[in-house]
Amino acid sequence: MIKLTRRNAFTLIELLVVIAIIAVLIALLLPAVQQAREAARRTQCKNNLKQLGLALHNYHATFDCFPFGQESGTSKPDNEWSAISQLLPYFDQANVYNLINFSTGISKDSSGNPDPTNAIPISKELSGLRCPSDPQNNITGQGGSTNYMANKGNGIIWLGPTGPNTGFPEQNGVMYYQSKVRIGDITDGTSNTAAFSERVLADGNNGVVTPLSDVFFSPLQPTTQDEAVTMCNAVDITNLANQFPLFMGAPWAHGQHTYLHVNVPNSRSCGFFTALRANMPPSSRHVGGVHTQMADGSVRFVSENIDRNLWRAVGSRNGGEVVGEF
Repeated sequence: MIKLTRRNAFTLIELLVVIAIIAVLIALLLPAVQQAREAARRTQCKNNLKQLGLALHNYHATFDCFPFGQESGTSKPDNEWSAISQLLPYFDQANVYNLINFSTGISKDSSGNPDPTNAIPISKELSGLRCPSDPQNNITGQGGSTNYMANKGNGIIWLGPTGPNTGFPEQNGVMYYQSKVRIGDITDGTSNTAAFSERVLADGNNGVVTPLSDVFFSPLQPTTQDEAVTMCNAVDITNLANQFPLFMGAPWAHGQHTYLHVNVPNSRSCGFFTALRANMPPSSRHVGGVHTQMADGSVRFVSENIDRNLWRAVGSRNGGEVVGEF
């Protein structure tokens, strides 16, 4: 007599339960994986800034000052080289540095005519200048990009105290327009004064609004830091006419890619360019703040909720403020 045996199998309900459990596990696992990846990206970003800090001090050891944040001159149209362009040999980019003709402008010769001489070196994407948390560069045709920008100070003037800004104090950061700051000039202490910080790349499109990365235009002329913040926050950013065609982040060779300690990290950027003034805070894709490299070469993660006055104190090299922990 043949004995029939019953095969065990999942019922439909049991199968649905198993699928539900797997779905819950995936839902729990994915955020953990994403957090782990972001932690790795933050570590790499921090390391990039540390390398810039080493380069900064090696430059100082050679020239007895930090590089200028922006250089320009009427005899050299478009000659607005950045601090990073001067630091290239000090973070293993001497080959790129040697290709640059600094006697001409970034894109124009001494007569103001288009000059292709520097097109090749400044178009190079250098991995050490990019934060891996920021998306790929969408600024086409502008040259190699950077997420790291020099601290001009906590004032609102963009260049020097001339023209419409005659009578304003000179910028008080570490690298600004035609500066030659020495360590001895940083009387607030190098561990209390910012040198570089992050900024997200512009989206490269003036047809869309990206609040964190865009620069917005205001025709107003603020005279104080607080006025600059208030006027900037009042700009209607939904009006595309108020979006300034300034593609922050590219090319890394251009000294316009600097930042100011007027408002806290991850707040709105505005240019009051009829008066050559601005409110350009740092920004990042990291949750809650930005990495900031101090003038002593150390790197700190600064909260976007930092007290505004404390943040301004970190931006000045000689304000006499008591900074403390932040």
